[in-house]
Amino acid sequence: MANLQQMLAGEQNIEAIGEYLDGLAHDERVVQVTSLKPGELAALYDRADGHDVELSHFVPDDVAPGTEVVHHGINSLPVIGGTFRKRFSRTEDNEALLYGFNDNDGFVASIGWFTGPGYFAVRPRGCDNPDGRTGSDQLFIDYYEQPDQAPVAGWPDPKPAMSWSAGLVFGQMCDYMWRVSEHVSIGAAWKKGKPVGQYFALVRTA
Repeated sequence: MANLQQMLAGEQNIEAIGEYLDGLAHDERVVQVTSLKPGELAALYDRADGHDVELSHFVPDDVAPGTEVVHHGINSLPVIGGTFRKRFSRTEDNEALLYGFNDNDGFVASIGWFTGPGYFAVRPRGCDNPDGRTGSDQLFIDYYEQPDQAPVAGWPDPKPAMSWSAGLVFGQMCDYMWRVSEHVSIGAAWKKGKPVGQYFALVRTA
């Protein structure tokens, strides 16, 4: 049976890829997605083009506010790229607002003192884009916005305003997302309203 990498090398459409991923157990789905190389992540993003993802993909509607939902990820960053987690939670006072942060592995984790936790916000699809991008209602992860305090017990404290060091990494950045399957999404990083050619895939914990 073909695996995800073989499907991307072939001509299978996003519906076939999504059906394949939906049929896997969670642990195998994480292995398959986090094995993708940079070019394969780019190919998956292109294959998923136009398949909108909604807020409930990241935190399902039946999850209580203040409860963490973990998405396991892989990114295409050169040298420092690799696995990480994005941790999401719905806010207590606004169910149409998610907050989250990047929980990194490896080298990136070791320089967390420099970059900060990488907090972000996610609002429903169709919200105004803070980076000036027009002509799209694609859902985005917004690094322009962060919480005033940690929204979940045990999460790191956000800084009152993005520091210059965090700004080098996360400043003026949004991640634009497509849906791949019930648990999997694919994103591309944009800075100042322009794509930077970096991609990542996420697998939601079932």
